[in-house]
Amino acid sequence: MTKTRTDKYVLSFCVAGLGMIAVASPLFLKLGSQMPDYMASERHTSEQQRFRNELEERQKTSEKINQTGLVLAAETLILNNYLDDPKKLPKLRKTDLNRYGKDKQAWVYDASDKCIGIIRNKEFISKHHKPSVCDKLPNHNDYDNTN
Repeated sequence: MTKTRTDKYVLSFCVAGLGMIAVASPLFLKLGSQMPDYMASERHTSEQQRFRNELEERQKTSEKINQTGLVLAAETLILNNYLDDPKKLPKLRKTDLNRYGKDKQAWVYDASDKCIGIIRNKEFISKHHKPSVCDKLPNHNDYDNTN
């Protein structure tokens, strides 16, 4: 069997290819071990981006509500940064009180989901000033209103 001109270079190309693979192998091996971390960071980034988009949409909705002056239809107001304390009344912002007109009312709850009063006619009536306020809750049996 006679060798052609290209056959004599096959062995040297194979050796060169193996050398290049040996030189580049640490790069590929390291990439494989970092793949789970990379996927976790990509997942975290996409969750953050989705959360930012959701916040932007909420902000746009809030701005539209403030521009149009529409009253929110909610019947409850939950104060997430307040736990009921008989010695101190919660501070409600004027905007929270103004959301509910003369014909609207809202039950006010603290962060632990206990009734602390009612907003009626743009005025907050606390259960500490009038203890019977929280007795007339809708679905009163479903709530625990003990102090």
